[in-house]
Amino acid sequence: MATTFYRVADFVADLRRITAAHADDKALLPEVAPLVKRLATSPGWVTPQCYEIDEAQGIGISVFHEEPDHTLLVETVAWAPGRGVLPHDHQTWGVVAGIDGDERNVLWKRTDDGTRHGHAKLEIHRETSVGAGDVIAFLGDDIHSVNNDGDGITLSLHVYGKSLSHLDRNEFVPEEDIVRPCPKRAKRPA
Repeated sequence: MATTFYRVADFVADLRRITAAHADDKALLPEVAPLVKRLATSPGWVTPQCYEIDEAQGIGISVFHEEPDHTLLVETVAWAPGRGVLPHDHQTWGVVAGIDGDERNVLWKRTDDGTRHGHAKLEIHRETSVGAGDVIAFLGDDIHSVNNDGDGITLSLHVYGKSLSHLDRNEFVPEEDIVRPCPKRAKRPA
């Protein structure tokens, strides 16, 4: 069987078509997720640069596409061994697919009513491993954390409805019941 190449440009064209046809994020995700998986498992588009880590962040982010209005963000994230990010939301829909290695995603549930500024109580809802070809999807208010518990760099494909750099997202510190602004992470063009 011949290998089918699915280029980033083809993926973006498909993504534009699907998002134009759906106003409801919940209806959009089941159509976007298989395409994200298709790109993540397609050969030829991932470059060695995608594996480069920004040591200060513990991750490396390579942006493959962002619309001029900061919608439809397509990027890879390389996770250093033993590193990750605190629980956070996205304030937009998102789909993540594993490319290389396994990363642990913890999905959190907020149990307080959100009325106290700077305060949030979270509990673990479930944990899942995202490995090569695995896909996980999020709505804007879903909360998750990511860790690379392995010995090597892991790589995943991230697709969002809006650029995370242009959103006011939340980061949570569950041990201290804190919610605060999510840091803006450094990125580089792919």
